Formats: sequence, structure tokens, C-alpha cells
Amino acid sequence: MAVSRDEQGGAMTAMYPEYAQWLRQVRSSMKLPKAVKLLFDQGRLYMSPVTEAHSEADDSIRLQLAEQLGGESGLHVTRDKGVLPERDGYTPEPDVLVVDAGALGPGDAFVDQKHVHFVAESVSRSTVGQDYGRKLNQYAARGIPTYLIVDVLTGECVLYQAPKGDEYTSAVPYRFGEEIDFSLAGAAVTVRTDFKKIR
Repeated sequence: MAVSRDEQGGAMTAMYPEYAQWLRQVRSSMKLPKAVKLLFDQGRLYMSPVTEAHSEADDSIRLQLAEQLGGESGLHVTRDKGVLPERDGYTPEPDVLVVDAGALGPGDAFVDQKHVHFVAESVSRSTVGQDYGRKLNQYAARGIPTYLIVDVLTGECVLYQAPKGDEYTSAVPYRFGEEIDFSLAGAAVTVRTDFKKIR
């Protein structure tokens, strides 16, 4: 069952008003260019460049999944939403998410982990340890069935599935150019990985 916007907003207001307001103030005061993403984790701020390779990979995944999951699938493709609840002082914001249709209202920036079926992250030099380490453990511990890493540094993807505890029991590597077939909530999908590698 989808959580209503009021329920989500109430949970967000009750749990994270100071965090959300503080992060908005920090981003505003730093006057970051749009090509830089600001991440906050365990009291540390990270700045990660959003390269053309990252943008193209993220956009491609979103468009491919939206095209295949449109209509009656009951799923919605989105981007950059925080996944609640906070766990170990951390609220991840995946580059791409597939969530239950109706789980996000127009004003929502966060979604409950129980509504998330898929997340994808594009690796950058400043986040490589997070993407293959902390985020992987976070997504598995949250029970998110599928996690796709797009590594524009190496030209590879890894599809993680079947979470158990804070690990995934299946990890299948792919080279850029290969197709990745999997299912999301019973819907078969294919992701073409014709992404660009950062040289």
C-alpha cells in the first residue's frame, strides 16, 4: 500500500526538519554549480562532480526503465530522492530509483525504503568507496531488491540482487555495451549499457 503525501510529509517533518533545512542552507550558501553534487554522511560533506558521462548514464537508465515500466506496471521511475528511514546516521539519495506508483507526491523529496524496488548509482572518483561499500551495505540492509552500479571509471556495471542482511548474495558484472536483463516486481526489463567511460 502506498504511503500518502500527508503521511510522508509528517514523517519527514517529524524526523528530518533540521537536516533538510540545514542542507538547503549549506547548498545555498556554498553557491555550488549545477555540475557539483553535495553529499552529507556521518557529519562529513562530500562534493562530487556530475560529469557528462554520469548525466548520460543516469538519464539513459531512467528513460529505458520508464519506457519499459510505463502503463500498468504499478512502478514509477525517478531520481535523487532520499530513502527513509535514516540508518546509521545516513539517508542515501540514489541517482535513479524505481518505486511504487503513488509513493511520491509532487512535493516529496524522500521515499520510504519499503516502496523502493531498484536503485542505481554512477561512480565518481570521490564516491567510489561509498558506492561499492557503504551504499551497497545500506541498500541491502534496507531490503532493496536490486542495486545497479554504473562505473564510468572502469567501463563496467555490477548488478546486485537478493539482499540478505547488509549484503547482496548475487553480484553479476557487465562490460559497457552488454545488455542487463532482470525483473522488477515481476516486470521483465532490459538495460542497455552503451555508456561512456571517463578516460
